[in-house]
Amino acid sequence: MATKRGVARANGTAAPSWQDPRVQRRLLGLLFAVLAAGLGLIAVFSALEGGSAWVIAVAAAVLAIWMGDLSRRALTRPRA
Repeated sequence: MATKRGVARANGTAAPSWQDPRVQRRLLGLLFAVLAAGLGLIAVFSALEGGSAWVIAVAAAVLAIWMGDLSRRALTRPRA
């Protein structure tokens, strides 16, 4: 089964003709970038607080790095 773009999903269903997967990727990239920035701010403010907040700072920093990487992957063009 093929769509206008000549690609069908593995389960036999096709994406709607009005849906552009490139737009979805850009929006996901933007969402991940916003989440990464928010988690980065949480990490910074937790680190400045000190005390036992370092646990939160480290966890938020790791999550921010991960979300930033997901954002980078979603926003860059895939190699052909």
